[in-house]
Amino acid sequence: MEKIVLIGGGGHAKVAVDILNRMNKYEIVGVIVDKSDDKTEFLGYPVFQGDEKLKDFYIKGIYKAVIGVGGYRDNDLRKRIYELLKSLNFEPINVIDPSAIISKSVRYGEGNVIFPGVILNTDVVLGNNIIVATGATIDHETIIEDNVLISAGVTIGGYCKIKEGSLVALGAKIISGVEIGKNSLIAAGAVVIESVQDSKKVYGIPAKVKGEE
Repeated sequence: MEKIVLIGGGGHAKVAVDILNRMNKYEIVGVIVDKSDDKTEFLGYPVFQGDEKLKDFYIKGIYKAVIGVGGYRDNDLRKRIYELLKSLNFEPINVIDPSAIISKSVRYGEGNVIFPGVILNTDVVLGNNIIVATGATIDHETIIEDNVLISAGVTIGGYCKIKEGSLVALGAKIISGVEIGKNSLIAAGAVVIESVQDSKKVYGIPAKVKGEE
């Protein structure tokens, strides 16, 4: 098995470990957490405090990493970790649960985490460093750009485009052909029937821009 290092010691990291165990392809040799975290082990794996420990793993010949940090509190944090890994010449691997239903025509970059029960239909395109959480469905020819979080139970129709850095919260629905601008927030349960500009927050049924109801 290929040896990897895991970044993060919270709930998302636990899910990532479960998926990695089901993939049965990688061996976790260490977990890196923030310096303020006093853990000494995480799910039986040794813990190391501070991002500078990444260099030690690289010197030991560990070149692959998993981003085990979620994004619902700070979606930009994953981006910063991804950029750090790339600057140190690590390869952020894709973590894909075997239960996910993924068309052979799907294309994706690196550093993505695909949870159990996800459906990615024909000609979906994923960029880098994306979370697609439990049971989310993304329909044909939709494009998801880098650093996006698609939360559990989200439904995205065909021909959509979700631009970089956006967060689509629990159970939201986006109808076909809609474009979501960069760094936007789609609130939990929202039903989006028209395109959303960059850096907007929308919520409700149908979804409206916060402050512009």
